[in-house]
Amino acid sequence: MILRRLVLPAALGLLAPFIFVSAVSAAVKHTVTGGDTLSLIAQIYEKSVAEIAGHNGILNPDLIFPGQEIEIPGENGSTGGGGAGTYVVQPGDTLSGIAARRDVTTSALQSANGISDADYIYAGQVLTVPSAHTAPAAPKLTFPARPVDGSLEAMIDEIAYMEGVEPGLVKAIATVESGWSQWAISHAGAIGIMQVMPGTVWWLETEVFGFDFNEYESAWDNVRLGARYLRILLDETGGDYYNAVSAYYQGLTPTQAGVYYPDTADYASMVLSVKAAYWP
Repeated sequence: MILRRLVLPAALGLLAPFIFVSAVSAAVKHTVTGGDTLSLIAQIYEKSVAEIAGHNGILNPDLIFPGQEIEIPGENGSTGGGGAGTYVVQPGDTLSGIAARRDVTTSALQSANGISDADYIYAGQVLTVPSAHTAPAAPKLTFPARPVDGSLEAMIDEIAYMEGVEPGLVKAIATVESGWSQWAISHAGAIGIMQVMPGTVWWLETEVFGFDFNEYESAWDNVRLGARYLRILLDETGGDYYNAVSAYYQGLTPTQAGVYYPDTADYASMVLSVKAAYWP
């Protein structure tokens, strides 16, 4: 299954500028939307989670909220108190935890900062990080087999027509995402057949549909959410399949800004190839 997080618009006005540059400070700022995670934002701007969290005084990287404005550290990787290769200790941090997030050993972190007792660090302390985090290369996608489930395919067809989306495109995304498995849940939190993210579900429930769905147990609800989200992305990308599928994978905000993950092309090409092979 595909591991990614979607960037969602904060409201139905999808074309609001979510990424902008201050004319005074030239600091890049990112406005958090419903499906954002700090790791996603870090990947978009080629920073580490620790850099962005430290720079913005974010105590818990798992807790960011729609509408929150996050400033992206400059090219020198500064974190509001240190230079390149630094990290500002947050309450609750441990040296081993920081080391794990930055892909260095605890002993290397101790040595770089002259720390004799790994249990003794304090909030606000600026640590020198000996090496920056490098994200692992994304796995190459393999061409999936065509799922065979007549009743499920009929259901996808019905929902796709209901949402005004070509059924073959919905089925191709579902094939690449989960192989049509409703019980597929990634460690990033993507759920079910369409691998919808919890943030995506929340936004669709509150801002689009106005009622709750049972996306974990109901294949119908899961496909309905994914198909509606795809319809929105198609509308926002002028009906362009490649860009809509890219946005489904990496989010609308970076796609509209012309920012693409290294593996986005592989994903979008695979989805469109699957559609052409199985549902032309």
